Amino acid sequence: MLDFLHKICESNNLVVNEYKCSIDGLHAKFVIPSENNSNQEYYLLLQYELANDSIIENLVKEYLEKIMDALEDLAYTDESLKKNCTLIFCCKTGEVSDQALLKFEEDPYFFKKNVITYTELELLALQKELNLQSDNFYLNKLLMSNGGGVFESFKTLSLEENHYYPLLIRIMTKLPFVHYISAQNKLDDLDLFVRGDLDSSDLNLLDIICFEDEVLNQETIEDLILSEEWGVI
Repeated sequence: MLDFLHKICESNNLVVNEYKCSIDGLHAKFVIPSENNSNQEYYLLLQYELANDSIIENLVKEYLEKIMDALEDLAYTDESLKKNCTLIFCCKTGEVSDQALLKFEEDPYFFKKNVITYTELELLALQKELNLQSDNFYLNKLLMSNGGGVFESFKTLSLEENHYYPLLIRIMTKLPFVHYISAQNKLDDLDLFVRGDLDSSDLNLLDIICFEDEVLNQETIEDLILSEEWGVI
């Protein structure tokens, strides 16, 4: 999962560094802004080989402060790290209880914390759908695929087991640098809509009112309406 998030980070203008922890079974990557990225946010990606409730509790109580101190000593971090670093913890679905994961996310000390759970089949399905395209544009394109039909199936819980879409939703909501791009509404041409219900004399009058340089007042408009020139009488 960390390798997959690695690709998403790089596709979204971030630099990923391998980070070695002295904690058995813990794998990490440290993500920093690129030189042309104005967003000074850092991300620590973490995953245990075999996670459980006890390991998560020990991570909060014993290790996160030490990890933060070590990151502060790196040459490519600055004083904003403590306030601007989000920890993304990945674990397989069912390894850690929902209660432990919620408690972990709500812990206010040493990193903002988000959790992404997944199954191997979900991950493989999502990688196949993205086909190596993992920037924000393609994530959004996949999010609204089939004209929004997949999202409707997701809302009604009618997706087949291990479908890629639930994992896509988790990634979109848990990675702060990935965001939903709302589709622009295509509005009808108002001018065509108005003109469609007017006859020729009304259209001539409309053109004068809208496009002539002459300043129109109530008297001028009434004269136009009554004028034989416009075929009203």
